[in-house]
Amino acid sequence: MSEPQTTPEQSTATTQAAPTSGSSKRLVILLCILALGLAGMGYDQYVARPAVEAAYQSIIEKHGEINASPGKTFTNKDVQELIGKTPARTLTNPDGNTVEIYQWRAGLPIRTHDLFAIYKTQDDALMFQEGGMGDYEKIAEEMSSLSGEPTVIQLSEEDISAMSRDDRAANTPTGNAGTNSDAAQEDLEQEQEDQANSEEKNTPTETSDPENSDTQVDPTPPAETTEQ
Repeated sequence: MSEPQTTPEQSTATTQAAPTSGSSKRLVILLCILALGLAGMGYDQYVARPAVEAAYQSIIEKHGEINASPGKTFTNKDVQELIGKTPARTLTNPDGNTVEIYQWRAGLPIRTHDLFAIYKTQDDALMFQEGGMGDYEKIAEEMSSLSGEPTVIQLSEEDISAMSRDDRAANTPTGNAGTNSDAAQEDLEQEQEDQANSEEKNTPTETSDPENSDTQVDPTPPAETTEQ
């Protein structure tokens, strides 16, 4: 029996079919990835984030209600029951308070939306103090850096003198540190003018009033008249 012969046209058609099939598979994979990404973004925006915000709002409202009712307490057990979650992590902050961190899975598997609650120990119970949303450790680090004491630089007398000379040199046209700057020259002239005005005001002036004058001048006697 003779083997079937393949014409050149059939061979070319077979060769072109293979790349087309591979491109279709890549397109399907890309579309799947895109769909997963869109689904993750939708879940993050419409499910995970609103869930965290709702839990935080319920905690704040309950805390305000408890504060308005004397004798009632709001512990970590109450918080967990209220939001229907147990903490993913528990730690102690520098103030000695207990911090419980609750997490909701975000749209991306490697991300979470966090809610934290801070408690103070009282009567062997953890009493709710405050809470917030976000990465607690990052927020605490930022707050610590903002509340840190400023660095105070102590300058010696030599440093102050050198800075003063540099300032005078920078404010003079010739750059000579021994001359006064324009501002300093104006201050000096104003001071001299004020001093001259003060001295002028304090200088006593002579008065022409005989009653107030220190030197008494005898009045001129009337001229004698000769009788005719």
